[in-house]
Amino acid sequence: MQRSTLLSSPVSFADFLLRLAFFALAPAGIVLVAELFPVRGALIDVGLALGVFVAGEYARAIAARSRVLGLVLKEALAFEGYYRERPPRPFLYYFFYPFLFPFWLTNREARREFLMFRGYTLASFAILLLQLGWQYRRDWQPELGMRQFLPSVAIALAVETWLVLALLMPIATTVVWYHASFRHRRLVALLVTGLVASGIAGYRLSNRRDPIVSYLARKRVAWRTLAARKRAHGVLLDGVMQAWRDMYRERAAGSGVEGDGKVEGTPLADARAALQKFYKPDEAFAFDLGASPKARPRMIILYSEARSGRRPIWVALKDGAEVRGRKALPPDALAAMRAAADTSDSLGMLWDEEQPP
Repeated sequence: MQRSTLLSSPVSFADFLLRLAFFALAPAGIVLVAELFPVRGALIDVGLALGVFVAGEYARAIAARSRVLGLVLKEALAFEGYYRERPPRPFLYYFFYPFLFPFWLTNREARREFLMFRGYTLASFAILLLQLGWQYRRDWQPELGMRQFLPSVAIALAVETWLVLALLMPIATTVVWYHASFRHRRLVALLVTGLVASGIAGYRLSNRRDPIVSYLARKRVAWRTLAARKRAHGVLLDGVMQAWRDMYRERAAGSGVEGDGKVEGTPLADARAALQKFYKPDEAFAFDLGASPKARPRMIILYSEARSGRRPIWVALKDGAEVRGRKALPPDALAAMRAAADTSDSLGMLWDEEQPP
């Protein structure tokens, strides 16, 4: 790889601007995907590989002194060795990489590069199995089994692979190319842009009124509720009653109701705490609390918002007594829960007047 000159060609400058735009936009997608799916392992792997590449011979010397470190850094050292021998392809190749799978599955050299990012050694596969076993025990048992868990693992691995190929691979190969060809100023500009974009995306997500609940957590809410309807109903009823008591304590009537009817603060926090007697902690955050009318509420609803055409899971109190049946819910509550009245999904409103728990 040759050192770049100070006066770059128009093609080189256009290539830099394209990479700069990618570094400005990709972090938002990475941060969002990391919130919705368990992909942090892929981020760590790629980050470690880049760190070893930059460290070069120093990293190899460290790995040679310790058998354990050598095993940990084996994949990263293979990454470093591969790109020391072969410079990355043009940026547009990696930008469109997910759409070029017929080529990198059939071409030997392209397939080898693909395996650098998504291949598994015996050690990394063992770590993956241990991680999956821990997640199954912590997040799925006892109500949910392998029938729900294994398809979810396949979805998570597919999303992780897409993240690596569509977002991390263009970033990693750009860092490799600019570092190895001594374009250090451009590399610093890209890294600063990426860090600023990541910070902005993280700040915006962390300051959302409603926390982001992962895709798998929302699926587990529906499956766990369906697996034990009576217990789920009892816990939801306890949660909404606790919120009702919080809202109507002395000098607290109606406090915490937002302009759109959502309830925040202590009532919502206590309702979610009550839900954790049955639901997992991340599943409890899938539930929100609504009140109607907003001025002096007579009804409060604890619900998990409908997604992908499904009905919400909900329980409601009116003047302290449980409400059964969607017809008794006010229009603003139905709107908040997204089309509760016009879907026929079997999960449904699991305790409607036609189907008590």
